[in-house]
Amino acid sequence: MRYVIDGYEPKRLFEIFEEISSIPRGSGNEKGIADYICSFAKDLGLFCLRDQNNNVFVRKNAGKGYENAPAFLLQGHTDMVCEKNAVTVHDFATDPIKLYVDGGFLKAKGTTLGADDGVAVAMMLALLESSEDMPTLECLFTVEEETSLKGAESFDYSVVTARKMINMDSEDEGVAVVSSAGGADVLLELLTDRIPCPDRPIRIKVTGLMGGHSGCDIHTCRQNANRLMGRILSRLYARKPFNLVSINGGNMKNAIARECVAEISVIDREIIENELDILRAELEAELCEEDKKLKIYLDKGRASQKMLTYKDTSSVISLLTLTPNGVFSMSPVFDRLVRTSCNCGVVETSEDSVRIWIKTRSSQNSEHEYLISVLRRFGTVFGARFELSGVYEAWDYVENSPLARDFLRIYSELFGELGITPRTEAIHAGLECGTIISRLGGCDAIAIGPNVYDIHSPDERLDLESFERFWKLVLALIRA
Repeated sequence: MRYVIDGYEPKRLFEIFEEISSIPRGSGNEKGIADYICSFAKDLGLFCLRDQNNNVFVRKNAGKGYENAPAFLLQGHTDMVCEKNAVTVHDFATDPIKLYVDGGFLKAKGTTLGADDGVAVAMMLALLESSEDMPTLECLFTVEEETSLKGAESFDYSVVTARKMINMDSEDEGVAVVSSAGGADVLLELLTDRIPCPDRPIRIKVTGLMGGHSGCDIHTCRQNANRLMGRILSRLYARKPFNLVSINGGNMKNAIARECVAEISVIDREIIENELDILRAELEAELCEEDKKLKIYLDKGRASQKMLTYKDTSSVISLLTLTPNGVFSMSPVFDRLVRTSCNCGVVETSEDSVRIWIKTRSSQNSEHEYLISVLRRFGTVFGARFELSGVYEAWDYVENSPLARDFLRIYSELFGELGITPRTEAIHAGLECGTIISRLGGCDAIAIGPNVYDIHSPDERLDLESFERFWKLVLALIRA
């Protein structure tokens, strides 16, 4: 295999990252990466357990001088978010990620990079292969973290002996996460009636938005393409009612939608064009810097024989514009931390319905239940079917974690010259820690990682020097 990363140590860590990047591993398609991990462990003669969901657990016994030290659990997920630019030709089910280095950053050509959470997979494998002496390592590679946390929820933890854990699904160097949000997936499905479509529809396309992680970036002013399309359609419908033919936007429930396309049947296209011109000018003053590349296109749609009724068109627009989206409440404990939010991640049209997928998050269980009830009531008002799935636990904050204290001390000792003051924080993103800690009946845990920017988007990039430092940090922590 020809490697593109050069000049970073340990060399094997970066080689392994490139090797796993050649294996398709979207959520639900983790068999290939599980095969690779099991083969890797077998070649090293290590204990390896693989369950029916392709979760993999590998144990490496303690090295010299660490025979009596307690075992250490390292954990990360094998799946990745599969997002690509509209012009990029890439099949995530079969094609390898195409990597390149640009100014000290590892990037992918037109797709997500998969550093979330490829850094954890590469780190665990490199440590298992390393000749460095260390305590007993127990490495847990879980599946479907990006969609449902199915892997963490389904794994049989009776095999795990460690009660100290480093989760490596974080993206900020110098930060140890000590609490994260729980979450759920909500589906609102509106059954629709269709009538003959007399004319060729016109197509409205929203593109060029930054998007981002529906937890880490939900507090920013970045526009959600699905929500923006709802605003556009609401504006146009008020000016001149039309019939919706289809609407499709977003690719992942847990990603802020970057693109959305709607096809509508109208009598007077000129009215639509004039109103869109006015709206574009208004949006210029509202957009944050990351969204300045927004484009709203208008062109001919596909020939269609059916369209929604006025009533169903109005209901779809109402759902898109009125259903909560974005920050629901802020934490009263942690400064500038979102407590509860929801993200209209995916909108899709079928022959007989329009479906809206919403990701909810909260670090407060009672408020999370309230938000879910609000979404349920919205569905009831508009006659939409409500479905709840993928519910997972929050990771509660625990004061005076020994592992967190070790992190603060060791990071300062190793990298004090960088001028970075290490810290602990709670995050609004969902991590597997809450589920794992609950199943283990308690565990001292932190979540850490190197600098990875713009995850869940084709602009994702990994800071290679930070990844190099991350190796030194994790090794020092488990040997401390």
